[in-house]
Amino acid sequence: AHLGRVPFTRPDGRMLRLASCAVARQFHNTRPARLTRGPRRPSPRRAPIAMGLAVWTRELFQTWGLAPEDDRAPRPETCVFCAKIAEAEKDPSAFAYVDKEIVVFRDWKPAARAHFLVCPRKHITSARALTHRDAQLARRMLDVGERVVGDANANARADENENETNDGTVKTRFGYHLPPFNSVDHLHMHAFLLPFEPAWKERKYSVEPWARFAFEPAGETAHRLEREREARATKNSKL
Repeated sequence: AHLGRVPFTRPDGRMLRLASCAVARQFHNTRPARLTRGPRRPSPRRAPIAMGLAVWTRELFQTWGLAPEDDRAPRPETCVFCAKIAEAEKDPSAFAYVDKEIVVFRDWKPAARAHFLVCPRKHITSARALTHRDAQLARRMLDVGERVVGDANANARADENENETNDGTVKTRFGYHLPPFNSVDHLHMHAFLLPFEPAWKERKYSVEPWARFAFEPAGETAHRLEREREARATKNSKL
């Protein structure tokens, strides 16, 4: 409350006007204390949600023909992953894998025993933005992810075998978060060497049928695009 508006009384109980009391006048001329914490800043937890919604909306408009297609040019000034990928030119040894099309680096908040992000150099917003023309890219991203995870498993300590099944195969998982559930608007495939750490992280990257609207297995993405490419080729051959 504004202290200058608090009434003062005489000993006989009569009220004093603020202007007739020096102390009250002093309070009256004092600005009230600022109770707010300054301008509202976007919550870090809300930022990924807002970004995912923005990507989802833009891609939907592009599907309807109401927005132009992205040029896919790198934009390191505004995209954190484009900026990260640009560092591969300076120090490729800091990355798990680098070539002219794909860059792989470790997730800075790993959710499994080994957790990598497989990214194209092109600024593609999400897996939903991929078309039949990107079928080869999607397949290569999966192949590179499997290779990187395999190398990580080979470098793990020999006495840690909890990530192997009875037949000796390694438990892995590869996939994409779909808008609006993607946290960065640059296509990135999650590549995991399991188990998840902590175990509840599995829910965030679940491949159960009920979760496919949020997380699409990379193998399904590649198959979907390859089917679309074949369908286009068949259609064009009949023209």
